[in-house]
Amino acid sequence: MVEKRTLSLIILATLVWAFTASGLAAYYYLEMVRFQKESREKEEQLLKITEEYKEALRKQDLLLRDYNTLLGEYYDYSMFMEENYSIFVEKYIRLLSNLSNNYTTIIYGSQKLKESYESLTSTVQGFKDKETVTKEEFEPLLMEFGELLRSVMAKNLENLIGENAMIKVKLCIDYGNGTVTWYNVSVIPGASLFDLTCQVAQVEYDYYLAMAPGHVLIKAINGVSSSLSEWKFWFWYYWEENANQWVLGQIGCDAWTLRDNGTYKWAYKVWGDP
Repeated sequence: MVEKRTLSLIILATLVWAFTASGLAAYYYLEMVRFQKESREKEEQLLKITEEYKEALRKQDLLLRDYNTLLGEYYDYSMFMEENYSIFVEKYIRLLSNLSNNYTTIIYGSQKLKESYESLTSTVQGFKDKETVTKEEFEPLLMEFGELLRSVMAKNLENLIGENAMIKVKLCIDYGNGTVTWYNVSVIPGASLFDLTCQVAQVEYDYYLAMAPGHVLIKAINGVSSSLSEWKFWFWYYWEENANQWVLGQIGCDAWTLRDNGTYKWAYKVWGDP
């Protein structure tokens, strides 16, 4: 009798275990199917974000190239103390048009960005029929466009992937004594060369309110200071892919916005040396 009872208990336990195991197997199977489905959806979402991000960087780089080109031309022109800056009005209008064509939704989706854009457009349109546009009239527009462009790009990338939006850049620091250091750095979109330099090195600088474009003059990097007696200073360059050469920076480092995959260099050398 006892043996029959024991056998019954064993059989019952075996059946319970079998049903339980089957239930667990079914549960884990369903969980695995759900996990695989969610993984595929997340992968597809990530691929979509990646493609949108690449397209956003492409548009951003084109606009930055045009803006930085205009900044360089303006800087060269102002070196000769010219009085009429009307030659830049049409180029500036094209910049605004390109900005609007690429970021219409972003600009008009923010009251602040919309007001800034329309204010700049209204002001520069008023310059079209003027024979003479002074430096005092044009320069603020140039600086304000740079601020608007950075704000628009940052908002666009924020909409795509939020606070994780980063760009990759390379920075070289040549101390002029044979020591050359390279940095591969991730920075937020819209960061300037000055921001990048401060991120990787100890920097001393002077700020000149009247100096433009850009207001920062680098005095020392990692303890290596400019020497007026030896005429040795810090100069910055960017790598121009099309020309395959280093190009001397034409404006203050705080006014130069970094491009994705851009390469930059600080060189400590005598004024006038190649």
